[in-house]
Amino acid sequence: MLIAATFFESFMRGENVVLGWVVLEMTDSPFMVGLTMGIRAAPGFFLGITAGTISDLVDRRKFMRLLMALAALVALTMGLLLASGNVELWHLLAIPVFSGTIHMMFNTAKQSFVFDLVGRENGLNGMSYLGLSMRGGGMLGALGVGFALARWGAGAGYFVVAVACCISVGFIGFIRSRGKSAPSRKGNILTGFSEFWREMRQNRTIAGLVLIVMLVEFFGFTPNNALMPSIARDVWGLGPQGLGILNAFSSGGGMLAIAVISLVGHIRYQGLAFIVVLHLFGGALLLLGFAPSVYVAVIAIVILSGTMALSDLFSQTLLQRLVPNDLRGRIMGAWTTAVGTSPVGNLEIGALASFMGVTVALAFHGGGLVLLAVITLLAFKRLRSI
Repeated sequence: MLIAATFFESFMRGENVVLGWVVLEMTDSPFMVGLTMGIRAAPGFFLGITAGTISDLVDRRKFMRLLMALAALVALTMGLLLASGNVELWHLLAIPVFSGTIHMMFNTAKQSFVFDLVGRENGLNGMSYLGLSMRGGGMLGALGVGFALARWGAGAGYFVVAVACCISVGFIGFIRSRGKSAPSRKGNILTGFSEFWREMRQNRTIAGLVLIVMLVEFFGFTPNNALMPSIARDVWGLGPQGLGILNAFSSGGGMLAIAVISLVGHIRYQGLAFIVVLHLFGGALLLLGFAPSVYVAVIAIVILSGTMALSDLFSQTLLQRLVPNDLRGRIMGAWTTAVGTSPVGNLEIGALASFMGVTVALAFHGGGLVLLAVITLLAFKRLRSI
């Protein structure tokens, strides 16, 4: 049931298609698209650890059900506003903050809930199946939202998201077990923060891995989030349906990569695998930046999305393996805080693309990610052995 609920929840990723396209059409500025995506992702930085702490102290099933009901309400509101024709830029900057907050809190809870259900020993496989569901839902959501956007307008794209969130609420309601590895739910918010920071000070591997995740977000993930509308329209001359297709290929590449990992099963040195993925990640960005044709660009997007998915999968699994059960929600909150730094990257790459072009922006970020991968390989000995 969690897999099905996650599949439909992942339709929320389709919001990036309609939101990015509407802002680009309204402003004709990649910088404004980057700003919009950055504002939507900002709650992850400010509220990630708080969300993780809450998910450690409450029944995660009820928490996720409430979040999806709120997500449906926000998507419906945006859909009605866009359909009315009265939308202004400030609406597109302000209201998505709520959907971004909900999406972030749901992700934090569901990633920990997987370990509740399958246990530490099966964590990688459990996260792989969750990742497949997320990518499958993201792919169908991107196609559905892109089609609705092209056929009926931006409001219809948000209506697709709202319906999917309602379906997700229903599937979560069928989950009966809290899981054999669920936290004890003792304490309160203040003690929860105290326990988390004590663990961060004592376990330097965790602190180092959180920092790496933060830098990977800046160099690797922001180009996909902020530049995809510009790549579709300005580089390859594609319309909104073309943007939806590129996003669908992105989700498809992630699904393929995670499917391979789920078939492989147990991986002994997950930390070393994570470092290898970072090298490939940077190379894919460079390939996308210098792609001579749209077909090569699609191949680069598939590779890029695969490495993005594996980067998330390995970093989330490694972090949860390194902490006790009662802290897994909080460490996922730390992971969310790390990826919540994306507004900085979104603003930077949007500005860089506006002034120097998409190719230069992609080359800078791809080269930076390759350098980060080399430094991680050389400097983090313990990570290589996990």
